[in-house]
Amino acid sequence: MRIVLGFDIGGTKCAALLARVGGGIDIFDKERFDTLSGRGPDAVLDDLYRAADLLLERNNLESSALAAIGVSCGGPLDSRRGVVVCPPNLPGWINIPLVELLEKRFGAPAFLQNDANACALVEWKLGAGRGTRDMVFLTMGTGMGGGIIAEGRLLRGACDLGGEIGHLRLAEDGPIGFGKAGSFEGFTSGGGIARQIQAFTEERVERGGPPVWYNPDDPTAGLSARELAGYARRGDADALELFHKVGTMLGKGVALLIDTLNPERVVIGSIFARCGDLLRPAMEASLRAEAIPAALERCEVVPAETGEALGDLASVMTALYAMGIEPTDGLESKQTDSPDDPPSVTARLDRLIERYPALAAARGAIQSVYGIIRDTYLRGGKLLICGNGGSCADAQHIVGELMKGFYLKRPLPGAERAALADALGEGGAELAGMLQGSLPAIALSEHSALNTAFANDVDASLAFAQQVVGYGRPGDTLLGISTSGNARNVLLAARAARARGLGVAALTGGTGGMLSKAADAAIVVPASVTADAQELHLPVYHTLCAMLEERFFGLSE
Repeated sequence: MRIVLGFDIGGTKCAALLARVGGGIDIFDKERFDTLSGRGPDAVLDDLYRAADLLLERNNLESSALAAIGVSCGGPLDSRRGVVVCPPNLPGWINIPLVELLEKRFGAPAFLQNDANACALVEWKLGAGRGTRDMVFLTMGTGMGGGIIAEGRLLRGACDLGGEIGHLRLAEDGPIGFGKAGSFEGFTSGGGIARQIQAFTEERVERGGPPVWYNPDDPTAGLSARELAGYARRGDADALELFHKVGTMLGKGVALLIDTLNPERVVIGSIFARCGDLLRPAMEASLRAEAIPAALERCEVVPAETGEALGDLASVMTALYAMGIEPTDGLESKQTDSPDDPPSVTARLDRLIERYPALAAARGAIQSVYGIIRDTYLRGGKLLICGNGGSCADAQHIVGELMKGFYLKRPLPGAERAALADALGEGGAELAGMLQGSLPAIALSEHSALNTAFANDVDASLAFAQQVVGYGRPGDTLLGISTSGNARNVLLAARAARARGLGVAALTGGTGGMLSKAADAAIVVPASVTADAQELHLPVYHTLCAMLEERFFGLSE
């Protein structure tokens, strides 16, 4: 059982909460307060600290008991660096290094995520998106935000703007949302619906046939989507007409997402969860008219399931996802098994945990890194590896285990063996029989002429990043090794890899450092001393290599 401290930071309300994680998420204490964002970031942060201190004191806990801290906050932000950039609902929050501040204050690893992305993670793991690998989540609340899960990972984008779905333009003109007339948010968010109700009301009043909700004593009084639903369910034609229009535009927006992302499921929260019966008929008609039929056939559009708990769970899930912890698993492991994996893959991991019980908490992260590298090889990609000192030696060691037989023999397929035998000439059959199946991997430290030239002529900290630019292709993966997680040259290589469309995995120690936040998945071994971390890194990467060998060569004859 682990304790996670969560912070939900909004323009109107903030919350601090404590959760137990293990076989589920149990939020066992919480403090809420008004943000009063006009006071600036320092005052709000002081209130967050006080709320967290109160929670810890009330539950007889020290900050050392915290496994992690998760923060859900509106964007723009930089989740990889842990910086709040400039949210419009939090004036004065300009480039606030929130993760760094929290880690110094509480001494636990902290993680930051855009609130819509964090909610997407909750619905993916605990709600209506369970069991999918490709899912889109739409907030459909006051605004229209989104989070995208693609091939089993959260899609953040180059600058954390992935999923800003509300900005899509659905018409040349229309209600304003996300600063754009005719946008998805303008047509379908709570704020946009309220503006459409107001415009509709004014138009009907001018025509001499005001809707039933019009109050001549207070002609500017607004009506919310929730209130409009009450009129629609009583059969009011005007309210039904408005819901038909919103449902039509919702369908158009969702069709764009289905055609672009080909998800298994689109999960929609808030207004859709409450008013889906009023929106669905027009939405589905629009989907049938707009979406690619084959993609639409494979996709369900469903309401969110986690309800009022969504915002609270989002902050906790931010930390769990970053650490590779599966909230519903008793071992807190992130399942990345493929139906094509032979049982011997899991057996290798079971053996590791049996021999090194201290690594049990990292089981999920090991599975995640295995899944990322496995999928890289299934796509025909390659693995790039980098590290310094002992981690440099580890990178070379991994290459040796992947590029030739480790535990298993790896005979080449018959046709390939025959072609090589012909090409190798005299004794070719025997020589070809000695060549082995290989999983392509490159240690970026092993190019001394390039590395020393680049260090001398340009910048030593960019030598690994330069090779990522040269070798890396979308679909490849970079494995960065750093016992602290803060090696600058490895971190820059990871950031370059993300920019070029590579997957990023990390093997670290301590709190995981910045590298763990830049990675899609990070194995953080429970050791802060460099030598101790390296001692645990060896059995971990031996196991990863053995799992990959079992996957690709374990069924060979």
